[in-house]
Amino acid sequence: MRKIQFFIFIEAILLSMALMTILANDFSRVVLLLVLFLLLFYYYRGHQRANVLLVSASILLFFIIMLNPYVIAAVLFAVVYGLIVVFPYIYRENEDSHLIFEEETVMKEERNRWLGDLHHLSAQDHCQFDDINLFRLAGRDTIHLEEVILTNHDNVVLLRKGFGDTRIIVPVDVAVSLQANSLYGQLIFLEQPARDLRNETISIKTADFQKASKSVKIVLSNLVGNIEVVRR
Repeated sequence: MRKIQFFIFIEAILLSMALMTILANDFSRVVLLLVLFLLLFYYYRGHQRANVLLVSASILLFFIIMLNPYVIAAVLFAVVYGLIVVFPYIYRENEDSHLIFEEETVMKEERNRWLGDLHHLSAQDHCQFDDINLFRLAGRDTIHLEEVILTNHDNVVLLRKGFGDTRIIVPVDVAVSLQANSLYGQLIFLEQPARDLRNETISIKTADFQKASKSVKIVLSNLVGNIEVVRR
């Protein structure tokens, strides 16, 4: 318990110093107040005319925070402290474990593309669907599930991103389950009316999800951006 208290105490000091230095700088303070004003404006008015301004200001604030020396020190301290705490357990497990590989493994590597507009699965060498696990910073994403073959019920699409709209195209014969978590955005799910998301999580699925022969589960988390699920 003392280790956790020590860690929290050091992190609190570093992050407090980071907040003080950010607020002490006029430019950083203006950007922070601008982001807070736009978020409040969208929350109470529900308009998205200045979405580009909000995204730009939020990205700028993100880099201001991440480039702060105290934030960098807090991250490095967390990494080093975590390695020091976890290393004895890892060493103990490796000492008692005997790994036996009886068959060859298949590995697939793909680099993350953090920025830009992307069309996923639109140009595949094979038609069989593989689970999607994406991490994005900013950009518009379109996932073309109608371009691949979906079978059974173990199809998963996992997308975590910061800013930008997301559009998922699902075949007409596939049931859908969606779990979306968004700070600010709008959700359009199939033929249902549009719904505003304001710092909330929503779970929704088609009526035939449990008994359908083919289904896909979509889990999406983002800060700012619209989410649209359509059939084709």
